[in-house]
Amino acid sequence: MEPTALPLAARDYLDPLAAEMAAFEAIARKADLSVPMPAQVSRYWQLRDLVAHLGGIHRWAVENIRTGKRARQVPKPDDDADLADWYRAGADLLLDELARTDPDAPCWNFSTVPRAAGFWFRRQFHETLIHGRDADLALGELRPVPQLLAADGVDEVLRVMLAVGHRWDGKPVTTLTGPVSVELSDTGHRWVLTPSGNRVPAVSGPRAAAVDEPVAVVRGPAEQVLLLLWQRLPFADGTHLVSGDTDLVQRLLKSQITP
Repeated sequence: MEPTALPLAARDYLDPLAAEMAAFEAIARKADLSVPMPAQVSRYWQLRDLVAHLGGIHRWAVENIRTGKRARQVPKPDDDADLADWYRAGADLLLDELARTDPDAPCWNFSTVPRAAGFWFRRQFHETLIHGRDADLALGELRPVPQLLAADGVDEVLRVMLAVGHRWDGKPVTTLTGPVSVELSDTGHRWVLTPSGNRVPAVSGPRAAAVDEPVAVVRGPAEQVLLLLWQRLPFADGTHLVSGDTDLVQRLLKSQITP
């Protein structure tokens, strides 16, 4: 049986996005916002900084969608703002904007994928999902990620983020010595990364054919692979997912392929 096609239709992200927003808002209202973030998220942030960041990113995305052009500034809350209320207001602005937006409308994005508004339906869902799990990591109880949505997140990292990985910290992506296969044991998706001679590897998938003698294989449940790619699962805790040239995979992840 063929794995589910990825990405999902743009409007299929709306209900999961609303659910992730509600869960994040609940954390912002109930948790101690002075709790420090784990090192793999930020060595400098408290939970309050994460809430302010995500609320600002929602508003930034709204401006991108409204104008079709890149918004220059990410809004920040006032010093005396109630952060949970400020977050909720930004979430509602984004949901309202997406609900009335044609996903095919021309719109800037930071990747090499088609410049259409549908990009932001997917991107804001995964932004909220990952930062929701960041909040979970800070509080010590990680909520599960549904398999298909986790698989879609892996696809976004490999086919959207990796293409511009050099932008996030200014350093080049690690050069591959041969094919690297990324395989999801629960959904059946597979991507193959191959040396391209360019600044980033070529990526096929999410239904790529198996390759002979890959130099490394990343294989496991979609949720674990997603967290590993985002470096939310420390590499030392994720080595069971990697076979072959583990040093190459570790260098690739350290190339800052996600923002």
